[in-house]
Amino acid sequence: MTAAKPVPSGRRVAILRAATVVALYLALSMMLASVPVEDLIDIVGSDNAYILMFALGTIGGFTTFTGIPYHFVLMSLAAGGLNPVWLGVSTAIGVMMGDSTMFLIGKQVKGSLPPRVLAIIDRLSMYLLHHPRLVTPALVAYGTVSPFSNDFVVASLSIGGYGYWRTVVPLTIGNVLYNIALAYLGLYAYDAIIGWF
Repeated sequence: MTAAKPVPSGRRVAILRAATVVALYLALSMMLASVPVEDLIDIVGSDNAYILMFALGTIGGFTTFTGIPYHFVLMSLAAGGLNPVWLGVSTAIGVMMGDSTMFLIGKQVKGSLPPRVLAIIDRLSMYLLHHPRLVTPALVAYGTVSPFSNDFVVASLSIGGYGYWRTVVPLTIGNVLYNIALAYLGLYAYDAIIGWF
């Protein structure tokens, strides 16, 4: 039986730093998700609905596993007469702020990944850098049609060395379109949707 190879001290520090960042991120994520949406509405007030949607979008973009379901709040505010375009834009900008934290976390985690995983990510990032015309429309499409979190996409591209603006701007454009469509859905079909639940 052979002894396991010791982990180099520089890599050990990187792993500890990445574990600390991820643990803090998850703890903050769970703490924010435990705040009921009604309490947030009470704190912000209905006069500041666009700020509320920005805040909920930020929290929703920041919380990976326990995301705050801002979608019904967005639809109900649109059904209540607020401008669906501005609701969608303010929400998407908030989501972008949350995604930006995940981009920074991806940068921190990179040094702690095993060399084999880094080699795969490096091959993927080289492919993406050589085919930028493929990436931007794919990110816009993902942001437009996917109700899922952007965190996995953002973190993967961050770890792979893909640029911040080249990642976040197309996703934000897609998220603006998605949230405006969701607001219009609330404007025209909120009663029917609530009737399903």
